[in-house]
Amino acid sequence: MSNESAPAIVVGIDGSHAATYAALWAIDEAVSRDIPLRLVYVVDHLEPAGSGAHVAQEGAAHAALYDVYRAVDATGRPVKIETEILWGRPLTKLMAESRSAVMVCVGSIGLNHARRGEGSVAGTLAGSALCPVAVIQAPAGGAAVPAISGVVAEVGNGSVLRHAFEEARLRDVPLLAISSGLTTASDVDDGNRLAKKQLERRLARWTRLYPDVEVDSEVIRGHACTYLAANAKPDQLYVADSHAAQVCNVYSAACSVLTVRIGNL
Repeated sequence: MSNESAPAIVVGIDGSHAATYAALWAIDEAVSRDIPLRLVYVVDHLEPAGSGAHVAQEGAAHAALYDVYRAVDATGRPVKIETEILWGRPLTKLMAESRSAVMVCVGSIGLNHARRGEGSVAGTLAGSALCPVAVIQAPAGGAAVPAISGVVAEVGNGSVLRHAFEEARLRDVPLLAISSGLTTASDVDDGNRLAKKQLERRLARWTRLYPDVEVDSEVIRGHACTYLAANAKPDQLYVADSHAAQVCNVYSAACSVLTVRIGNL
C-alpha cells in the first residue's frame, strides 16, 4: 500500500493499451522530479464483495497493474513504481488522487469511455482536477513508447506558458506559441506583422527564462480550438488552461493534451 498523500505522478490504469502508453509517457515526469510513478486501477464495483464477479474484477485489476509495471520497468529508467487498486467510481477516485498528485495521466481511450453516466472520465477529470492532467494519445504506427515531437500552447496565460516551456525542455522538443489575432484575409498583411511583433514581445520574457528551448510563434486566424482541430498531430502535446480546454473539447483533437488549472499550481 502506498502513501496516497505523498507527491507522485498518478496514472489511471484500466487494462487498455492507451493506459500503458500514458504510464510510459509519464516516466519522464516522475524521473525529472524524483518522485514515484503511482499506477492506480479503479474498480467500478457493481458486484457484491466476495462474489465471483467481484473476485474476477480484482484479478483483472492485479493483472493490468502487473502488465504496466513490467512495461515501465523494462525501460530501465530509474523510477520508483507504486501500484494500488481502489474501489469506487473512477472519476471520483481520480479526483481524490489529484489533491496530492503533481500530475494525473490517463490514456485518450479507455478511461475516456463513458462509465455509469459520467461521460468522458478523462475530459471531466482534466477540467476539474486539482493538479495538471495529461490525456495521452496512443503513438502512431504502433510505436512502443509515445514520443512527443513538439509542444503547442496558446499565448495568453503565464501559468500555461510555464508548463509548456517546462514540457518542451523536459522532452527536448520545440515549442510552438500561437496567438489568435487574424479575423479576415485582409489582416494577413500589416495586421499580421503587427500581431506577430506583439506576440514576440509577449514571448521575450519566456525565451530569456528558457534559452535552451527552441521557440517558434504563429498568429492564427480564429480560435485556437479551430486551429488545433485542423493542425494537431498525434505526437504533439497541446498545453491549455483546463477551463478553455473544457469549453473547446480539445480532448477530441488528434494530439495529447496537458491541462493546467489556473490558480492551483
